[in-house]
Amino acid sequence: MRQWLDFGAVALGAAMLLMVPGAASAQRKGGEVIVGIVQAPPSLDAHVTTAQAARNVTLHIYETLYARDENAKPVPELAEGVKISDDGKTYVFPVRQGVKFHNGKELDANDVVASLERYRKIGASAPLLSAVDSVRATGPREVTITLKDVQSTFLDNLSSPRAPIAIYPAEEASKPANQINYIGTGPFRFVEYKPDSHVKIERFDGYVPNPNAKGRDGLAGKKEVFLDSVTFRFMPEAGARNAALEAGEVQLLETVDGPTAKRLQNDKKFVVYKVLPFAFQVIKFNHAQPPANDVSFRLAVQAALDMEEVMAISYPDIYQMDGAWLYPGAAFHTKANTEKYNQADLAAAKGLLAKSGYKGEKLTFIVDNLRANTDTATVVQQRLKDIGINVELSVADWPTVSKIGFTPTGWNFWAHGYGIEPYEGPASVMAPWVNGTSQQKKDEKIDQLYAALTTTMDEGKRKQIFADFQKHMYNNAVALKAGNYGLFQVASAKLKNFEPSRIPRMWGVWLEQN
Repeated sequence: MRQWLDFGAVALGAAMLLMVPGAASAQRKGGEVIVGIVQAPPSLDAHVTTAQAARNVTLHIYETLYARDENAKPVPELAEGVKISDDGKTYVFPVRQGVKFHNGKELDANDVVASLERYRKIGASAPLLSAVDSVRATGPREVTITLKDVQSTFLDNLSSPRAPIAIYPAEEASKPANQINYIGTGPFRFVEYKPDSHVKIERFDGYVPNPNAKGRDGLAGKKEVFLDSVTFRFMPEAGARNAALEAGEVQLLETVDGPTAKRLQNDKKFVVYKVLPFAFQVIKFNHAQPPANDVSFRLAVQAALDMEEVMAISYPDIYQMDGAWLYPGAAFHTKANTEKYNQADLAAAKGLLAKSGYKGEKLTFIVDNLRANTDTATVVQQRLKDIGINVELSVADWPTVSKIGFTPTGWNFWAHGYGIEPYEGPASVMAPWVNGTSQQKKDEKIDQLYAALTTTMDEGKRKQIFADFQKHMYNNAVALKAGNYGLFQVASAKLKNFEPSRIPRMWGVWLEQN
């Protein structure tokens, strides 16, 4: 479940299989696949929603100038590449030739310009393009983007899947939010959307794959479709999803719980996939309220917590101990200051607490009613009791908790998932702490590091900047990372060549026919 800023991302390069599906059967076209997903997408206008449920569908229908490969690196998709000026402010994108929209129109520079301009106005993550000064068609198949200032993360931003900067036909891009026809350049075309039931898409036989792609590669790469159609069925109740899979009514489940995964992994009719990491578990402090405005108090909590206990109870079947603020395998992943992760040192914690201004007052830990988050809060509550910190849990639904958590009053601690940001990269990890957004008090050091990261083009220097950010997070216990957690996906053994990913990719797979 995505939380906070639509948490729920997966590090593509780290996806692992419990069982590797046999690929002995020949690739063949045909077949209809039904995918059980947890909730309905709020919209199929990719520009206007950050919901995971929407991405599950829209990233099959639409494409972007740049996308993310298996290791979350930006790579060309509808663009052939990019030429960046020496001053780092001008990006020239040649647009691939011969790409067709689902309505038969050929993609050109005007479609790209119109789509980017629409996103700047109404995009759910419009700040991704906030550095843009102008977007122009400088040729029939050439787009030139000029930035106001150097932004080293610009290609990262263009390729973000959070609320994808999808390229629409210009005539659709002229329309308001949620009033478009669902026309893209992707390997599947839209068929129907019934909000209380399903979305159906079908193979687009006019699809023009990226000629430079070698094979399936994250959210980019070669997108070869064998299936006739895919239906995403909205199934919020876990028992109903599991029953539909076992009855053969559904061929893939977006997620199952640990006990179900264990039960099905020995059944030859199914393949169980282990996707790890999927997100961080994060414990936040409200720096605007005492005692968490005192660094000694925050350091005491950091020293006290046994993060393995937190993860083993909250995510008993699938977790990973890692103190870095990016996923393993990410280009900027660093061990900087991770010796301060998972200290579980009550004596040191008591010493730090004694230096703080805490006087035994009751503190409020807000948490939504997702079981894993309440488990985390409960473990933290009990552990902090051992050093003399009095914590009271305040449990509510996600909208209520998230509204409180972005205000400076009414809470002291907050635990939730943090998923897509570590997938997107260092700037996305840092951004929620800029201007004190998440901790409710401005941190000049973080603001300085973020500004340096986003204006420095040299990758080596940027890696050091992110390492300095991670050091600062630990030295000041700005917030605490408990660990990485994952999820299980289950497919029918008849669904061949499926690989777990950020979304249930339905390209590159085929259905074994009886």
